[in-house]
Amino acid sequence: MTPSAIDSSIQVVADVFRSYRTELLGHFGQAHFVRKRNRTPVTEWDIKIEKSVRRAIHAHDPSVGFEGEETGRVGGRDRYWLVDPIDGTSSFIRGLDYTTNMAALVVNDEVVASVIYDFIRDHLFVAVKGRGATRDGDPITVNTERRRGNLVIYSFTRRKFPLIREALSEIGMRAILPMGAAGHMYCLLAQGKIDGIVALNTGLAAYDNAPGILLCEEAGAVMLQYDDKTGVDRHEFIIGSPYVINAIERSGLI
Repeated sequence: MTPSAIDSSIQVVADVFRSYRTELLGHFGQAHFVRKRNRTPVTEWDIKIEKSVRRAIHAHDPSVGFEGEETGRVGGRDRYWLVDPIDGTSSFIRGLDYTTNMAALVVNDEVVASVIYDFIRDHLFVAVKGRGATRDGDPITVNTERRRGNLVIYSFTRRKFPLIREALSEIGMRAILPMGAAGHMYCLLAQGKIDGIVALNTGLAAYDNAPGILLCEEAGAVMLQYDDKTGVDRHEFIIGSPYVINAIERSGLI
C-alpha cells in the first residue's frame, strides 16, 4: 500500500473509533454483557464498533480485508485490518479506565500501521512502520534516560510472575503485575511512563498485541523475542527501552 493509502485507511478507522466515544462514556461502568464460549465478556458495543469499522473499511476500499475479535474474518489476507473493538472489555464493564479501541493494518503478515484510541482521555495513538509513533499528532518516544534502580516493568505474565519479579530485581528492575489491559499498557510504554512489558505464556491473541507492539517499536522500544514467530504472530517476548532489553539479555536471568 502507498503511504497515502495507509494514511487514508488509518483515518477511516480512527473516525469510527472516535464516533463511539460519547456512547461508550455513557455506558462506562454500567454496560450489560454476556459470556462468550471462552468465558470472556462481550457487550453490544464490542460488536457494534467492530461491525462499524468493517463496513467503513469496505466502503473506503473493498480490496482491504478485515479480521475482528468478535466477528471473525472477511475478505483477503494479503492486506487487512485486525481489530479489537474494545480492548479491556472487563475494565469497560467495571468502569476502570484501562480500556481502549485498537486496530492494526497488516500487509503480507507484517503490521504496517496501528491505531489505539484511548476514549476515556480522548487520546489517539497512531504508528506507521518506519515513520514513528504519535499521540494526537505529536511524536512520542520510550524513556531512554532511566537506569538501574529506577525502572518499572509491567508483566502480562501472571502464572510465573514471582519468578519474573525475582529475576528482574537482580538487575535493578521493579516488576509489577498491574490491573489493566494490553492496549493501555503499550501506550504507557510508548510514552515513556513505564520501561518495559513482559509477555510470556499469556494466551493473548494477535489483536491484543499487534497494535501496541508497532506503537512501541516505532516509539523506540526494542523486543527480546522468545519464540520463532514473525510479524503479526509474535506473542512470546519482552519489549522495552533499549537499556532495559540490553540489561535483561546480558543478565541471562529470563
